[in-house]
Amino acid sequence: MNMPRVDVRSIRREQVIEAAASIIAEQGIQNLSLSEIENKTGMSRGQLTYYFRAKEDILLAVFDRLVERIHQRIGTPEGQPCDQAGGWEWVQHLMHKLLVQPPAIPEFGCLQYTFLSQIGHREDFRKRLATLYGEWRSAMAQGLAEDLTRRRARVPVAPRALATVVQAMLHGLGMQRAADPDAFEAQEVLDLCLDMLGTYLGVKSGARKKRVTVANKRTVSNGSPSAAHVPAHRPQRGKP
Repeated sequence: MNMPRVDVRSIRREQVIEAAASIIAEQGIQNLSLSEIENKTGMSRGQLTYYFRAKEDILLAVFDRLVERIHQRIGTPEGQPCDQAGGWEWVQHLMHKLLVQPPAIPEFGCLQYTFLSQIGHREDFRKRLATLYGEWRSAMAQGLAEDLTRRRARVPVAPRALATVVQAMLHGLGMQRAADPDAFEAQEVLDLCLDMLGTYLGVKSGARKKRVTVANKRTVSNGSPSAAHVPAHRPQRGKP
């Protein structure tokens, strides 16, 4: 009987990615080096550069891996299947995850800001961020477009423009919290953001606050985010 062939290359690449992600989490991205990865994996420099030509290539692979894990840990609104949750449900879910719960992957912010600081002369870093943000906006805009049509929103707004504003809120608030965990009161800012965004979707203020309160109680009672998993780089309706 023939045994299945072991893909050594994939295994070794996974070991390098895991080692690099671990170093970033434990020591910070400023201490990520080929020497540290060699110590972590037990590989020689020649082996390491065979699987990844440069440290920047490893960073790109780690970036993709962290995005995948964020998708997995964020879950879905109220445990719904991805393709059944609407844009407004996703807005509430993501805002609550960002503002009320601890970061899904704390080290991702460090890597994200590192990429942002390098996009002036690293086209590969810029493209990776542009692709991530673009997929996020397109998926969110699709879900919001359906909500805007169904709810017959009174205030005309382009779905993509609204998705861009939601993305800006999440990105800006995330950056503020990364710099200062006590920069704002989470529930207060959450209520304010949803109140503003709900206006464009025709959601009554009372209904917005009620849904947020219910979501908060559900999170406390469960003790953890939804366990639903979403494959990376496959955005669903309203899902980044």
